[in-house]
Amino acid sequence: MTEILTHLSECISRQLQAWPEAGEAFRALDSVRSRIISSSGLVLQYNPARIGSTTARIDSDSIRQRTCFLCPESRHQEQMAFSLGDDFELLVNPYPILREHFTVASRTHRPQSVLSCYRKMLAIAAELPEQYMIFYNGPRSGASAPDHLHMQIGLATGIPLFEKLKSNRLPEKELFTLSPFGFPVTILRHATPESFLEYYRTLTILDGESEPRLNIMAFNSGGEVIAVFISRGKHRPDCYYADGDRKRLISPGAIDMFGMVITPREQDFLSLTEHDVLDIYREVTPHEPSVSVGIMQGERICFTLDSPYSDGSRTFCGDMEVSLQNGHLVWQDGQTDRLCLSPCEGAGRFTLHGVTIGKAFHWERLEDQTFTGHLEFVIDGNSIWAVNRLPVEHYLESVISSEMNPSAPKEFLKAHAVISRSWVMAQLAASRRHSDEKTSQKADGNADRIIKWYDHDQHTLFDVCADDHCQRYQGTGRIDNPNAVQAVRETYAEALVFEGHLCDARFSKCCGGVSEQFETCWQDRHEPYLVPVRDASFSDRTIPDLTDEAEAERWIRSTPQSFCSHPSDEVLRQVLNSYDLETDGFYRWTVHYGADELSELFARKSGLDIGRIEAIEPVRRGPSGRISELRITGSGRTVTIGKELEIRRVLSESHLYSSAFVVDTERDAEGNVSGFTLTGAGWGHGVGLCQIGAAVMGSKGYTYREILNHYYPGSTLGRFY
Repeated sequence: MTEILTHLSECISRQLQAWPEAGEAFRALDSVRSRIISSSGLVLQYNPARIGSTTARIDSDSIRQRTCFLCPESRHQEQMAFSLGDDFELLVNPYPILREHFTVASRTHRPQSVLSCYRKMLAIAAELPEQYMIFYNGPRSGASAPDHLHMQIGLATGIPLFEKLKSNRLPEKELFTLSPFGFPVTILRHATPESFLEYYRTLTILDGESEPRLNIMAFNSGGEVIAVFISRGKHRPDCYYADGDRKRLISPGAIDMFGMVITPREQDFLSLTEHDVLDIYREVTPHEPSVSVGIMQGERICFTLDSPYSDGSRTFCGDMEVSLQNGHLVWQDGQTDRLCLSPCEGAGRFTLHGVTIGKAFHWERLEDQTFTGHLEFVIDGNSIWAVNRLPVEHYLESVISSEMNPSAPKEFLKAHAVISRSWVMAQLAASRRHSDEKTSQKADGNADRIIKWYDHDQHTLFDVCADDHCQRYQGTGRIDNPNAVQAVRETYAEALVFEGHLCDARFSKCCGGVSEQFETCWQDRHEPYLVPVRDASFSDRTIPDLTDEAEAERWIRSTPQSFCSHPSDEVLRQVLNSYDLETDGFYRWTVHYGADELSELFARKSGLDIGRIEAIEPVRRGPSGRISELRITGSGRTVTIGKELEIRRVLSESHLYSSAFVVDTERDAEGNVSGFTLTGAGWGHGVGLCQIGAAVMGSKGYTYREILNHYYPGSTLGRFY
């Protein structure tokens, strides 16, 4: 391999002498035109011979139907193959962008996969002369042959990113990020297979794909191998698919992302500006997304614009209102179907009056809340939604301060920032898939078994709501301590991933000593990182079998030592907001109902007439002791209900603290059922992070990474943008 890599020019000469068509392609580079379009060195190259690669169809059907041009049996008979060992061959690229341009192809037909070639890439980089680079296009990041494993080698002189990295003094750190063209480029110095893999595992894989979207470069600099990673979002920008004058035939691969943008059409070469290219870069690289949050709903909404806002034609400030009349929004002196108010300067500031928080829970109340960002009003049947649109990181600053008190231990706040970011990114991903899975109900033929779960609805008018149904977002007024802002900024873009995929990181207030598994509360789907965890120190994590009724009863009637079992008053004041402090006894609790009282309550909340309740019996429990199916026997009929939240909903005016409870049935002197006492454990569904337990861990000196590893076993930290 060394002999070949140190004599690449000779390989080119031999191949071009034997293959006239390839020789013509390389000679055509003499007429390729280039121009620099920015002070940062961005280059446009007009290369009409690249029209085939640029317009190649990369959908799975097209790939299956075409002949693979990298397989040995399908190559041109005059194409030479130079062995590089380890099942890889060096081929001269017959459609060159660079003066010397090669493909490193697998001899066997197997999918494009960085895990199958990164060791070879680094080994080749170590042997390459310093003016060359080896690079990789991911299957959804510029590879025109995603079905056949390959890399490329090229003479890198004149490539803007390569020139910048070679000519500038790099930081001494092993891993760092630069933004030479408006998007982040991650640099790994002294790259080894181990350090390469360690960084790779922090990256996120989109659902349905096999690896993170990446372009990679590696080269030799004074005997040091430097690896360069560019994360990708979209494969092709919207302008690629546009019609008429808006169309730009740009399909960015690694070379384009390295600062040399290839244009096979002359009109694009002549018209593209630096602004156009930077817009394309921003579109095809991950960037901080915006989230739209449904704040409040009503027939009339009163609000105050605390800074100037525009509706697109006029500017407003001060007290305002919007109402609904004849199916239209009434705004100022006219009507419209949708109203969008944008800040005239900076992030803006507005206040919504009479926002409901804790809807249907025991802490429900109204508040005036202040927000930043865009304010939109949309019609939903006979009411109006006020929707706030803002960047995710600004949204999280309020979420962290709304879910918990921002004076909480900083490491706990950092852990919460990561899981709240993971959760909202999962919701945005679900919205992009246009999932219509909202609530599910199963029932047998006689409708005496009713199993429902209530997940976070894929809202059609906005991404997430602002209340406990999604995660609390109560505006800037909650951010009264800089700890919350610092926690978000110090974990910027960090999210939980499991085997490379974004985690749907659930959390609840208090697990009761053992966290619950996902499928007990929602779909019958196992999530390996949402499993039962004993909420105790790492030396005391034995979990009793709480699916067994006798074990569950012993557990719930006792008070085992846990992180969340006996938080001090000082810790509670630090971590809970004022209305949460009104809730007492959430680790273990009791509720008593008279038989007639509970029968009426159940009939009203469930809509089922089963007569006077005579017995309440757990049918199935999850590993935290939470009941997922409950049999209720009445004088008229017997029904089985579930899952966890439905049980809590129909047995309380608001919601029971949890479904981890045991039942004591009381009888009068004649032996008739007179009442029920429910003794329970925990507050909330119990899946994922236990907020009280995690706060106690933070107060005991655990780091945010240790907290996350405790509640989400097997997960790792990655970056989504």
